Amino acid sequence: MKNNSKIIKNYKKILIANRGEIAIRIIKTAKKLGLKTVAVYSDEDVDSPHIKLADEKINIGKGPATESYLSIEKIINAAKSSLSDAIHPGYGFLSENAFFAKKCIKEKLIFIGPDSKTIQKMGDKKVAKSIAIKVGVPILPDHNILPKEKMASIIKNASKIGYPIMLKATKGGGGKGIRLVLDQQNLKSSLNLAKSESSSAFGSDQIIMEKALIKPRHIEVQIFGDNFGKFIHLGERDCSVQRRHQKIVEEAPAKGLSNKIRDQLGKQAINIAKAINYKGAGTVEFLMDQDKNFFFLEMNTRLQVEHPVTEMITGLDLVELQLLIADGQQLAINQEDINFKGHSIEVRLYAEDPLNNFFPSFGKIHEFNFSSTKNIRVDSGIEKDQTVSSFYDPLVAKVISHSKKRSSSIKQLLFFLSHLSLIGIKNNRDFLINILSNKKFFEGEVNTSFIEDLYSEGIIFEEPNTIDFIAFAYIIFNDEFNISLQKTAGIPKELQHWCNMQNFKKSYKINCLGQVKNVIIKSKNLKCFEIEFAEINYNLDLVNEDIFINKSYYNYNKLFKINNAYYIIKDKIVFEFCKNQESENLTSIESSGYIISPMHGIISKINGSKNQKVVKGDILFILEAMKMKHEINADIDGIIENINVNEGSQVSTGDLLLNIIPN
Repeated sequence: MKNNSKIIKNYKKILIANRGEIAIRIIKTAKKLGLKTVAVYSDEDVDSPHIKLADEKINIGKGPATESYLSIEKIINAAKSSLSDAIHPGYGFLSENAFFAKKCIKEKLIFIGPDSKTIQKMGDKKVAKSIAIKVGVPILPDHNILPKEKMASIIKNASKIGYPIMLKATKGGGGKGIRLVLDQQNLKSSLNLAKSESSSAFGSDQIIMEKALIKPRHIEVQIFGDNFGKFIHLGERDCSVQRRHQKIVEEAPAKGLSNKIRDQLGKQAINIAKAINYKGAGTVEFLMDQDKNFFFLEMNTRLQVEHPVTEMITGLDLVELQLLIADGQQLAINQEDINFKGHSIEVRLYAEDPLNNFFPSFGKIHEFNFSSTKNIRVDSGIEKDQTVSSFYDPLVAKVISHSKKRSSSIKQLLFFLSHLSLIGIKNNRDFLINILSNKKFFEGEVNTSFIEDLYSEGIIFEEPNTIDFIAFAYIIFNDEFNISLQKTAGIPKELQHWCNMQNFKKSYKINCLGQVKNVIIKSKNLKCFEIEFAEINYNLDLVNEDIFINKSYYNYNKLFKINNAYYIIKDKIVFEFCKNQESENLTSIESSGYIISPMHGIISKINGSKNQKVVKGDILFILEAMKMKHEINADIDGIIENINVNEGSQVSTGDLLLNIIPN
């Protein structure tokens, strides 16, 4: 950067008011600039990598974000007790909280971000839209729902806008507090969910209704402003591939945009930034219809999760720019100096189960391996043996690819993901591979309905082969056999291994990737087995512990057993399999009026009481997990007999919440 010594003059120690990968990201750049760093952590994060990297660490409370990372008092106290000069909020949590920014200044702490008035203006979607209108940026029709507005009035205003409409948290972002409403019938329940989610994530239940575009692209522009009235933009990102309004694939630049449209987007983003005298890093987001008309969506007054793709194509460190601007320095780069090189794609690796409606997953990570690869960057705040908590966002890592061409960036990202193993939690690795392998994605035919359209009939991953199920059956059989042997410790040694192996026969239902297959295994001796699959017999032999099926070697890299599940890494693909007894029992319970919890979480709302009549499909519970709200519905018509939980109860997967007596 021109004329810039990159020395911070007005502060020497910063506290990072965040956790995980973004905390690590900020700490690395701060250290590069010679700054001391202070990490904060909750009880849940006592072993997190971000606190090991910082110069100092301070515990700020219990696991729930409201008692730790969202506590302004605790964050400020931590900054003052550590003699920090500045606070970097990262993204999420308090990053767009105007009161927090104001409080920092009041306590003589530099807030690394825009001033509180700017955050307040752009954090209110209604105010932000009015600013966009003033500078000539097109917007979509909307209605700001008043705090005590009656449902009849809301329905009337929704009809004026015209369905479909989008409900959005006025104070929020990041996919939280958003619901698409296709018709009036679903308006009330969707509004209640959006309000509840918004209140939990942002401390406000204010909602705005907006006309929903059909299959738009989500395009955003990265901007910076300094303290001297200078503004630049760093190009656009395409964030159209989303799941439940949460981005999972982002890329820069956006494919198929002409230079004319690209220039228009950049100029409009700068116009909005100038109108509010913006300082620091910000992102102006647009929706683009199929004719490439674009409409202002919102402005995020913070660093974005997807900022690495911009860094990859510009060669700039966006956190460094934030720190220099917060120091009162002038942007040392001009618009004409910014060059865009190549194409970058980021995918978000989440702890969630794509085969089970993307329910969040948490628990201990037993394996997280990947190879250092040229042109691939991994930003992660998780490591092996760490526990993924239910209290926070399910992001495990961001994997970013950069190459000269979009096609080669996709290919190297596919290769990297296919050689990455993550075991111990459900995750979306295979789902990401599936998306990147899709022909339409490869050709850049993306929009916000891409995932919904692509998987309209459900998600199907690469299926295990017949020989996989045969090997799985043997592995389960051998594990059970060894457990049985352990129980013979008190039997005389000469009798321990005695059994009539030729009559030893077991039948299994094996569940793998949602498929359930019947496999019968019969022992000929300790090294030779006959296995029946789909009415065909196969021979399985052990040679020095290696598995041979019909004399062909079954090659797999690693085997893990975690609780009742087994994991095999084979040809760089991770297969999870288990006996299906548990899932069979679960299915029978779910279909008979016994309502069980699909995941760990907190019951935030109960809609019903003992002896109340319910109809199949009625919402009985709202379960909160990883900052998202999930509906749990009645599966039959009947009368509620018992409710086993209260609002605020913590529940685990499989817990019986309520039972219904059929009519």
